[in-house]
Amino acid sequence: MLSKAEMNERDFQKLLQIALTDLGLRQTMLENEVSSVNEEMRSLEKDDKLDKLDMQIRAVRQDYEHYHQFVNSNFKLDVADQYRES
Repeated sequence: MLSKAEMNERDFQKLLQIALTDLGLRQTMLENEVSSVNEEMRSLEKDDKLDKLDMQIRAVRQDYEHYHQFVNSNFKLDVADQYRES
């Protein structure tokens, strides 16, 4: 296993962008589930499920904010671009 010290800045920034993209998608999926729960579930079930979803959303946001602190704003990378077909 390689250590972070062996990772160059470009790879580190790319890893951060991938992680932030993943966290953003997770947050969106959880928020969509909140909307679905609000539309479909009864009161007691809904409150419990919404509390659990809210805790998950807060954890994702906290991780996002933490890792976002390490992003170099001068480093430009479109993570999805390199995986597109030419």
